Amino acid sequence: MGGSAGLIILLVMLIVVVGFVIITTITGKKAAKKEKEQRYKAVRNEIKSFLAKTDNRKNIRVEFEKVYSRKGPEYKYRDVFDVIVELIEPKTQKSVERRAYEVEGITTKIDKKNYATKWVVNKILDLSETEQRIAIGQKEIKLTKEERKALKKSDRIKEKELAKIEKEEIKKIRSDAKENKKNPVIQKPTEQREKFVPIRSKERN
Repeated sequence: MGGSAGLIILLVMLIVVVGFVIITTITGKKAAKKEKEQRYKAVRNEIKSFLAKTDNRKNIRVEFEKVYSRKGPEYKYRDVFDVIVELIEPKTQKSVERRAYEVEGITTKIDKKNYATKWVVNKILDLSETEQRIAIGQKEIKLTKEERKALKKSDRIKEKELAKIEKEEIKKIRSDAKENKKNPVIQKPTEQREKFVPIRSKERN
């Protein structure tokens, strides 16, 4: 009898734990989906604003095709993305043009626990070069042994250059602090990163 009661309690506890995990997972997925939609909307609006300023196009729909996060030593503390979009005429539903943009997420600290990310369109990119860069990054295009070596060598050179610049900046800060009779703690800048993974939307303007 006591064994049956213990088994029932164990089953109830198991059901409660499983239920909690399911609810937490669903809640987490909903929150992630909402954040993704907000990022998509923010970047979409920035691209539309960029189009309005540079091309005087104010009534255009923007559809995301590909988004690729740049990698390398120069992007260690920056969130920079290659974004390929399709521009669509809302009235005719016809594709007007395909374009590539450099989009950057700049994250600032609001308070102890919260951060805010502002998305900025830095510039328009060459479409074919961007497609090739994304294809290489996603390993859709295989590089030769020599090309891989050249790429690694280029990354090492960039890394050394950035380390040198960073060292000089820290040296200057320490020198200025010494002159002002201060002694601050010098730390490498770090940022809260937020992935930009926009979704393809059928939403119209």
